[in-house]
Amino acid sequence: MTMNTKIWLLIVGFGLLMPMAYAQQDSVLTYEEAVNIALRENIQIKQQQNLLKINEAERAQAYAQFVPTVGANISAQRQYGIFFDSGADTLVNGKTDGMSGSIGATYPIFSGFSRFNQIKQSQNALEAQFHQISQTKQEVIFNVSQQFLQVLLNQELLRIAKSNLEQQEELLESVEAFVETGIRNIADQYNQEAETKRVALSVVEAENNLAVSKAGLVRILQIDPFKEWKFAEPNINQAEMLTSQINLEELYNQAIASRPDIKQQQNIIKANEYGVKVAKADFYPTLSLRYNYGSFYTSNSPLTFQTQVTDFNDSHVISASLDIPIFNNFFTRARVQRLRQQLNNAALDMEDLERNVLEQLQTAVADYQTSQQRVIAAEAQVKAAEKALEAERERFRLGVGNILDLNRVNALYVEAQAQKVQADYRLIFQKTALDYYTGRLQAESVSAE
Repeated sequence: MTMNTKIWLLIVGFGLLMPMAYAQQDSVLTYEEAVNIALRENIQIKQQQNLLKINEAERAQAYAQFVPTVGANISAQRQYGIFFDSGADTLVNGKTDGMSGSIGATYPIFSGFSRFNQIKQSQNALEAQFHQISQTKQEVIFNVSQQFLQVLLNQELLRIAKSNLEQQEELLESVEAFVETGIRNIADQYNQEAETKRVALSVVEAENNLAVSKAGLVRILQIDPFKEWKFAEPNINQAEMLTSQINLEELYNQAIASRPDIKQQQNIIKANEYGVKVAKADFYPTLSLRYNYGSFYTSNSPLTFQTQVTDFNDSHVISASLDIPIFNNFFTRARVQRLRQQLNNAALDMEDLERNVLEQLQTAVADYQTSQQRVIAAEAQVKAAEKALEAERERFRLGVGNILDLNRVNALYVEAQAQKVQADYRLIFQKTALDYYTGRLQAESVSAE
């Protein structure tokens, strides 16, 4: 093999590999992958996780109140003039350097049970934030599901439009042949050319709708917008959706037991209850125990620094303190009243939320049942339109029918196909909404093996 031959083989091989390399640049995402990307990249989830860290720090601080507070102090001074130096036990006239230091610990023995209630309050606030994150995740899954299914729907509508265009182009070729042989007049050819162009325009519109829906999904997922993304269709058990029976009362009970926003509101109410108890603790006396160790040094003493600090001037003090609140300008009373009203509002929010849950489920159940019937009706319409199209094609082939009637019947068949696809995805949409309002929406809610 000559050198020129080898070079040409390399060029040909490279040319064959180039399309494969570009094809590999297309990225295919499954529904589960899209959801996982959204959960990982969503800004609202990250913000809620940051708030969770604040709640964790507040809970740790509540537990830390059962540990004594410890503090240390050290100071140095230089004094001029006549004064009595207690360290040297003498009257001094001049300059004196001194240093003192202490370390102490304070432990509250009784504080109106505020520490116990603060722990419970912080724990409920932490759990409420956990549920807030779960709620945000379900909202993200719901939004991704809706947008992902919209992309799949637009893909199907584009496929139907392209298939229709191919059939119209084939029919145009047949009509042109009929016109050449004199079987059909030139008007049929003109009509078919116009119909083909109309269908070609519908393909362009379908491509545009698909591009817009893909752009929306790419934005939600926050992935590279310059890649040619493809989205795999999940396995969907439509037969199960069509035959499933819905019980509103069961769904409502499940929603009350499962929805993260319901659980969050329950924890908010409990946190407010303990907040009122924490505020009431200021009505009670507080008892605390304190220990302090200190020492000092003065330059007027003949003793060394170490001897003064460790042997002569050190002191140990143990004290107990009982503080009895008598009057604080109604500050505690106003605080308790304010927190009680916050608690009442939280309870009212729960009542309103439960009513909203019932209303949401009533609407979702009605829409789901309507979607079930819409799918059944759309299937019947497709079958009827298909039979009508077959009959009209036969009439046209035999020369009995005209091109306008054939195009009209064909348009009805294409519309029936589009309505069937829309009904199918509408049913999946409503199943997703039903799972979301019930509080059981997961990545597996759309796809079913």
